[in-house]
Amino acid sequence: MSIKPTDSLSLGVFKTSQGWCAAVWTDKGLSVLVIPEVTKEKALQKVMSYLPPLPADFWNKPLGSVPVLIQQETKKALAGKKFKAVPVDLFFMTRFQQAVLSATAKIPWGQTRTYGWIAAKAGSLRGFRAAGQALNRNPVCLLIPCHRVIAGGSKLGGYGGDLNWKIRLLKLENVGLKRASDGSYKVI
Repeated sequence: MSIKPTDSLSLGVFKTSQGWCAAVWTDKGLSVLVIPEVTKEKALQKVMSYLPPLPADFWNKPLGSVPVLIQQETKKALAGKKFKAVPVDLFFMTRFQQAVLSATAKIPWGQTRTYGWIAAKAGSLRGFRAAGQALNRNPVCLLIPCHRVIAGGSKLGGYGGDLNWKIRLLKLENVGLKRASDGSYKVI
């Protein structure tokens, strides 16, 4: 896993109806997309949790203008509309993590798949826990729709971006959810 020179990375923010998103991209595609935060500063701070350590000159560069396609498709996803896949450049992730995210990107709008299904598609039949860990680190969690991945038994499982976001996004995609007596949710 090689880290590109920081001059090939761009960082920017944009406003949505639900808050501020931050994005990091290269000329090949989107590398990080932070789901809406209350402030620009919080969105930018969250970017750091997805990227490997980078030199200070990356963080000190002026913010770039986030490509229009990324902004448009993010806003569609946040509104519960079908969105197009955007090119991604996940250069800092392992091959397995990239395979997990590639499989996740293929889950159709309004449908769900299990961690086991994702693991099998990524080439590891018994790697559902490793798939879950890769999804927890998904740096493009809105446009690579890990909210559509659920645990066995139709349970929601976790969500790196906050379980409330997973519930909200699934409801926006008209996925039926039922709240159990213990407060957990299941897909119906």
